[in-house]
Amino acid sequence: MVNVIGRGLAALKDWVERCLRANGIPIFRTKFAGKRLENNAVIVACYRAGKEVPGGTIEEIPIEFIEKMEEGTGDWKWIVERLGIPYKY
Repeated sequence: MVNVIGRGLAALKDWVERCLRANGIPIFRTKFAGKRLENNAVIVACYRAGKEVPGGTIEEIPIEFIEKMEEGTGDWKWIVERLGIPYKY
């Protein structure tokens, strides 16, 4: 069973903001067993603040964001800038 916690960029933005406010680092996974998740979904986890900000799956993410998430570490910084989330790192 998949724990869907939201859909679209608004849900992603809300989750990233909550993770950063909890002093966590957003982590994204776009694949399981080597295949992209269905429904343009990503698995999100908040490193160092997981109990405060539960992870799960957010669906209906634009492909542009998924491709950026697959590039490697630090992808959350690009997402913060792209979604207009005020954050200094």
